[in-house]
Amino acid sequence: MRGTGAVIIGRYAAFDNVIKRQKCRLIHRQGKLSMHRSIANGLVFFSIAIACSSCASYTSQPTINELVEPKEKENISSFSYEINSPWKNSRFGKDAYAATLKAIPNAQDNSSDLAASTPPTLKIQLSEFSSGGACSQDYLTGLSLGLIPSWCTRPNLFKFNFTLNKDHRFCRKKTYSISSTSYSHLTMIPFALFNTDNQPLALYQAALKDFLQGGQCTTP
Repeated sequence: MRGTGAVIIGRYAAFDNVIKRQKCRLIHRQGKLSMHRSIANGLVFFSIAIACSSCASYTSQPTINELVEPKEKENISSFSYEINSPWKNSRFGKDAYAATLKAIPNAQDNSSDLAASTPPTLKIQLSEFSSGGACSQDYLTGLSLGLIPSWCTRPNLFKFNFTLNKDHRFCRKKTYSISSTSYSHLTMIPFALFNTDNQPLALYQAALKDFLQGGQCTTP
């Protein structure tokens, strides 16, 4: 009987050891799967970051010569300001309005006076359009982890319309269309992260300054 009991106890011990080894293997596999998931999630996040992080340059049509100082400047006594944007309380709209007040500090804002008998000296109409997110080629850069470069052109992201009235009559008007070209690559990430320049706002300021140069009136 003692021999039989010892055999039974030995079998139970061996079975318990097998169970423990299976548990260890299962825990080890789960640890590997968790690590693989973390790596995969990290790669996906990195790919998305590369696809969305790009350096963009903006251009105006017609071209604005920002370095030329106007010899004469139009005297603006009043203005109206309007912005069309897909975003409520557009930050660009607020910044552009502040830049307008700075450029013509003595002008009266008649934007709310829609029934005015005389038109404002300067009429400003801005349009802001959605970029539509990342371009298809940007995802190729993301999937290659930034090794394959790409670039994308987005036309007419902004439009600046200015109308000048003199002696309560139309004088001239001009529209500036702003487009952007973005470049995506692994080496561009640091520049995208630390680039804090507001190029569209700078172009708006330059366009307003360019339009307010003294000049001849034209026929509508």
